Amino acid sequence: MLGTVAWTVVAHGARAHAAAARTASWQAAYQHALAAGFDRAFLVASGIALLILAIAIAGIRVRPADLNGS
Repeated sequence: MLGTVAWTVVAHGARAHAAAARTASWQAAYQHALAAGFDRAFLVASGIALLILAIAIAGIRVRPADLNGS
């Protein structure tokens, strides 16, 4: 899933930069799009991790009676 996010952003960014400049800066534009794509993928991954953390905190319920073995 994260690969899809990364490469979608890379493709859109590269296409946008390619339309703007058809010169030797194509490589720089591609490198920028690549960095932006993986930046977005890591952002999505951190959001998923926070969502999983919230679900784990909400799902784990320990009562004092459970700790006493009663």
